[in-house]
Amino acid sequence: MRLIVGENEKGVILENFLRNKGFSKRLIRIYKWQGEILVNGVKENVQRILQPGDVIDLILPEVDSDIAPEKMGLDIYYEDEDVLIVDKPAGVVVHPTKRYQSGTLANGIAWYFKDKGIKALIRPVNRLDKGTSGLVVFAKRPFMQYYLQIVKPMSKLYFAVVEGKMEGEGRIDLPISRKPQSGIERMVSEEGDRAITNYKVIKSSERFSLLKVKIETGRTHQIRVHLSHTGYPIVGDTLYGSSDDYIKRQALHAYRLTFVHPLREKSISVYSPLPQDIQNLLKLL
Repeated sequence: MRLIVGENEKGVILENFLRNKGFSKRLIRIYKWQGEILVNGVKENVQRILQPGDVIDLILPEVDSDIAPEKMGLDIYYEDEDVLIVDKPAGVVVHPTKRYQSGTLANGIAWYFKDKGIKALIRPVNRLDKGTSGLVVFAKRPFMQYYLQIVKPMSKLYFAVVEGKMEGEGRIDLPISRKPQSGIERMVSEEGDRAITNYKVIKSSERFSLLKVKIETGRTHQIRVHLSHTGYPIVGDTLYGSSDDYIKRQALHAYRLTFVHPLREKSISVYSPLPQDIQNLLKLL
């Protein structure tokens, strides 16, 4: 990773320069102790005073993923040296778990990295439930994962089809916690973590409504729990009160991700069209 010191950054200490770029103290230590921090090609202490035009190189040893590679078809929507964005189909798990050791999106990414000679761990920036389709970002560098999760989180937009007739727009600000005696299900609870979901009705009938949803937090099952709690469960979401008569998974799709690329200094916005099963469901509207 290479960074250039700007004219307005004269006299800044190297550590502060990196912190201003979005690096955490932990991430700086990783580069310091497990890799190298170079200034104009020379290994330097993080207290080095910088001058305009100085070239900062951050180097980590090349690593291979510990996830078993499996060849699978990947719908790649965007890629550069720092991130990879793919479109996940419904029914695929993002990362291996005790229940799903293979066939996950991460297994496919591991094969892709190996095939392309990319030395990187599998670092998903966002995760989607198995039954949710849409865009997933993988960071090729630890800095990018930290930046897009903590420093300047991505804007994430979803389409959801819910049961019942909804109107207008709204903001759901209700805490979510794990449901007692359940390893999977979540619930609205005062003891939970704050969760904020914004929605706008795009189209509605007496039976179904199509919503555009934007989340400000990323709690497990957040959209599903919030909409079900308000009396409008997502169609097909049998875990939270709907049936699968019309679609065999929750009708939820992550259709747009937008973020400011800290190293390329530009805004990137990626769009994924609705999959066919949700399109078929919308015909019922």
